[in-house]
Amino acid sequence: MARNRSLLRAVPAALIALALARSPGLASSNGRTGHATSGCNCHASSPTASVVVSITGPQAVAPSSTHSYTVSVTGGPATTFGGFDLKPSAGTLTAGSNNQVSSGEETHINSASRSWTFSWTAPATTGSQNFVAVALAANGNGSSSGDAYNFFGGASGTPFTINVSTLGVDGTPGTMWLAPPVPDPCRHETQIAFSLATGGPVRMEVFDLAGRVVATLLHGTLPAGRQSVRWDRRRDDGSRAASGLYFVRFAVASRTFTTRLLVAD
Repeated sequence: MARNRSLLRAVPAALIALALARSPGLASSNGRTGHATSGCNCHASSPTASVVVSITGPQAVAPSSTHSYTVSVTGGPATTFGGFDLKPSAGTLTAGSNNQVSSGEETHINSASRSWTFSWTAPATTGSQNFVAVALAANGNGSSSGDAYNFFGGASGTPFTINVSTLGVDGTPGTMWLAPPVPDPCRHETQIAFSLATGGPVRMEVFDLAGRVVATLLHGTLPAGRQSVRWDRRRDDGSRAASGLYFVRFAVASRTFTTRLLVAD
């Protein structure tokens, strides 16, 4: 009889341990890959707009060069628990503290952080590359309930674009490009880097989804080389731009470059 009572006490504990071990989710202790564009639907039915996923690091690099990048997530449950999955279009990932490379993607190794730094080596060929990412803000209750996630840029597949070029990386003339705004999403202000192959007239404007000009950032003649411009969310009339999706259009010579920008409160 005593042995039976001991077994009965052991069963609930075993079931709890098994349930926790099988608990799915991006914030599990060994990380998760394959979620960068599909999301964390086991934690929430859809992305949460108040959860903001940021990626920081250089967006104009030389072929075969190695650089440091950081993914962070803010918002959601008021804890320090989280997880992420980042997938590059090309290049080589190298894990940093509290993260790992698995199946060609970068993910966490435990759920005790909401910021992760790693290295990426650009491919040997020039061209445009990108990261796509998703991150989770977990409440740390050991299950998949009560958590919140979002994609970088607020939508699945939003790219963090990196221009790989032998020219223009160090500010020298020779190439034209427009980098995505940093930070994106923008809460207060953002910087937009660009490069001119030769000096000449340029125009950079921010448009809303209806195609209306919200702000004119540049309109004049600039020298060749890498440069940047700041936008403080002010419209041309001086009012503050509302949260939402915008587009930055950069016109130089006979070419036009466009990138997207998410503005969030």
